[in-house]
Formats: sequence, C-alpha cells, structure tokens
Amino acid sequence: MRNREYHIEIHSISRFIIAMIMILCSTLFLINKYTPRIENRFISIVQFLAIFMTSFYLAYLVGKAKAKVIFTEEAFVHFWERKFLFSWEKDLNIPWNTIDNYVFQEDRTFDSFIINLKTKQRYKLNRLNILPIKDDFQKLIKDFPRLSNEYRKGTVVENDTSLISKGESLYASKSFKWIFYFMSVVFLILVLTKIFNPESTTRWASLEIIGCALLFYGLMIKGLNKNN
Repeated sequence: MRNREYHIEIHSISRFIIAMIMILCSTLFLINKYTPRIENRFISIVQFLAIFMTSFYLAYLVGKAKAKVIFTEEAFVHFWERKFLFSWEKDLNIPWNTIDNYVFQEDRTFDSFIINLKTKQRYKLNRLNILPIKDDFQKLIKDFPRLSNEYRKGTVVENDTSLISKGESLYASKSFKWIFYFMSVVFLILVLTKIFNPESTTRWASLEIIGCALLFYGLMIKGLNKNN
C-alpha cells in the first residue's frame, strides 16, 4: 500500500494551562499596580476581555506544535515539524503489530486521539477544539480505524487474527462514572443549601459553571452508552 501522510497541529494541555495562568495573572498584577484604576464598569470589562484574549492567544502559541504523521507498510510514523517550546521529544516509529487499540476522546476544550500499545505505553495527540484550525486531524481520525488494519495485515505473523480495535474512552470507564455521580450529589447538596440558606457563601455563578460542566459530561456519558 502507498504511504498516507497527515499534517497536524498538536497542543500541550499542561503548557497551555501553565502559560495561560502565568500570563494572565502577571498581566493583571502589573495593570493593577502600575496603571490608574478605571471606574467605568463597561471599560473595565472590555479591558479584562482584551487581556484574557491576548493571554489565551499567547498561551496557545506556547502550547502549539506541528507534526507529520505517515502510514507506511511497516509502521505508524510521527515526525516533528515544529516541537513544543523547551521540548526535546524524538520522532516516533510505531510498528503496526505493536498497536492494541485506539481511542478518540472529545472534551469541552481539547480532543484527544490515543493509540494504546501492547507494551502498555500509549501515543497521544491533543487538539484544541475551540479554534478553527485547518489541518488533517479530522482526516486522521476518520482514516485510522479502517486503514490501520489494512496496513497491519502485512506485518502480522501467520494465523494472527487479532485486529486494532476501538478502545474505551475515559468517559465510558466505571471510575469516571462514579466520580460523575459523586460530583452530581455534591452539586445537588450545594444547590439545596443555597436555596434554603440564602446567606451561604456559595455563589450562584459558581453553581452555574459546575452545573454546565456536569451537564456536558453527563451528555458525553449518555452518548457513549447509546453508541455502545
């Protein structure tokens, strides 16, 4: 089979979050310390949004890398076209017969494509999903389930009938479901406490954020159960 090539933008979750916090907090500190206080509420909100968006963009640049993924007859190959800042990762060559399963995991901010190996190691690509990025990530997700087994046929020993299958997403695991149920109970207790005790220090805005997060993950669990 001919080689298939994919050019992908990859994002480091840890680098993005650390950079976002450092840039946002340091910028707000400097502005509060060295600039006159703005009394106009509307201008203050606009200023904060501008700082937030600038911090987000700079963190996005810090946490961004680019890679070229190639399907060859022998292996799944990963070449770095642009590495993460302060990173020394090497190119990867993963033989098809060492791959156990794959997982595509959607989230609110980052999607992940994971290849689990028979050696209990894993290969993972994280992708920021709230920006319109033009690359081959979605094409890779679409092609891998079918093409991986076609390429694998040429590398397996005789009578090996096992296939590269779809693995279990984090949201489908029992541990995640128990955490979700526990957080739902805690959320319900907080809401009832706020209703019956208006003087509670818990803010409705915080409850709304938690509620939206629980709703999102609840829909993810429901969707996975429906597909299964």
